[in-house]
Amino acid sequence: MDTTTRAGSVVGASGPGAVPALLAAPHLVDVAVPGMEGLARWLAGAGADVTGSVRADLAGSPVVAALEAAGVRVHVGVDPAHVGAERSAVVWSSAVAAPHPELDRARAVHLPVLGRAAALGTITADVGAVTVAVGGSHSTTTAAAALAAVLDDGHTGWILNTPAIGGVAGHAAGGRIVLDFCPDNGTHEAAPPYAWQHLPAPFLSNAEQHHAAALIMSTGANAPHYEDPVVGLDAAERLARRADTVVLPTWDAGLANLHERLTQRPGPDVVTVGSDAASTVRIIRLARNAAGFHAVLRHRAEGHGFDLRVAGRHHALAVCAAIATALAIGEDPHAVVERAIAFPGAHRSLTALGEEAGITVVDSRARHPHEVAHDVKAARQLTAGSLIVALTPDGLARAGAHAIELGNALATADRVLLLPIDTPLTRHTVAPDPLDGIEQAARRQLGAAAVHRLRTGRNAARPEQRIGALVDAGDMVLVVGTGSAEQLGPRLLTHLAQPTAPTPQQP
Repeated sequence: MDTTTRAGSVVGASGPGAVPALLAAPHLVDVAVPGMEGLARWLAGAGADVTGSVRADLAGSPVVAALEAAGVRVHVGVDPAHVGAERSAVVWSSAVAAPHPELDRARAVHLPVLGRAAALGTITADVGAVTVAVGGSHSTTTAAAALAAVLDDGHTGWILNTPAIGGVAGHAAGGRIVLDFCPDNGTHEAAPPYAWQHLPAPFLSNAEQHHAAALIMSTGANAPHYEDPVVGLDAAERLARRADTVVLPTWDAGLANLHERLTQRPGPDVVTVGSDAASTVRIIRLARNAAGFHAVLRHRAEGHGFDLRVAGRHHALAVCAAIATALAIGEDPHAVVERAIAFPGAHRSLTALGEEAGITVVDSRARHPHEVAHDVKAARQLTAGSLIVALTPDGLARAGAHAIELGNALATADRVLLLPIDTPLTRHTVAPDPLDGIEQAARRQLGAAAVHRLRTGRNAARPEQRIGALVDAGDMVLVVGTGSAEQLGPRLLTHLAQPTAPTPQQP
């Protein structure tokens, strides 16, 4: 790779952006998981020599093919040989459970080992571009994807956990950069003990060199990242105080505490967005229509009306927050509105997958209890039939800490199927079983007959078969979760189309 070192950064001759020297030739462990894919795409587009590894079952998958087309050299399988001394660093995702041979190899050859958040911090410190961060303890996906879309003027790059529908998670450009700093890029169960070396600041380290804005969508508990609301609030404040401008939605109660903290002493300019009259950017109207929602926003005495192609009021509010952020940093209002109208929503955020046998299947990547509750309530409004929710809880730590909240989040469903918890740990013993707590809470909300649990075993029915037995024509199935849940929706549609056909072996 033809590179030139400049002020600690490397400019790729084939790329439009710049990367820090530490990330000039990185190896990304589990490169195809959400969050890591966007980072790999941005680095490759900026001129870095990027390699990565994926599990063997992902060989030939669309995400791997897309990464390779973007210039990332992807190795299939976990092998220490993938980590050569010529690499500049090794980056691991929170989806990695210790131990890991590639991380062991990195330590043996004295390569820097960075978590994904630390890699983002290195980029923001060195890239020399205006940085727009989306942060919070949860619920940033739609806002981050929408912000990348409404700022996409040809000179805006982004690193997202989840892209817009039909879009890409990472894109390098010569101007500003949008980053999703939410911790939920992958199931987090355990971290390699030696990986937590001295980490760069998670946001800007040189405020004089950069201008930064931050949109913070939420504070609160989110196990295992933030064990209680105060820890989540502290993390949000640290992010906010590294920005010049901070945008705070007024509909999240925890953000009122952050607003109070930020305005009690000197700090960033605080912009609020919400329906109350005191909001800097006021949402005058947000009503459902045939397209999704019609919104009217007022900023500096000027009104802007537009249609949004998203399902669910909470997703429409997230787009409004992204628009407010664009307006707060001086983007042309007419360009922002035009791009917002074209935004198709974030991938797997109440995405309709199709209909078979009169049954509609909708996809959701919700993990946090608040996300699950919002998506279930929104799906309830999208069907006149029964709503069946198939939930794959995310991680043993989160399922255990938030079991009651997750069960309560299912209250507006008609029937529920609980699937095994998604975890990268192949062997685990947790007592009490977190799924028991979710099931008990859901039964208190819906009644015992409405809550079902997928049993495992040699002759047990598969998830799509169990769901097929719970639905009738006119019903809607909402598939919620990450990991294996991402394949469940398409498999369910196949089963509904041919319920008596042999079921293919699940990967």
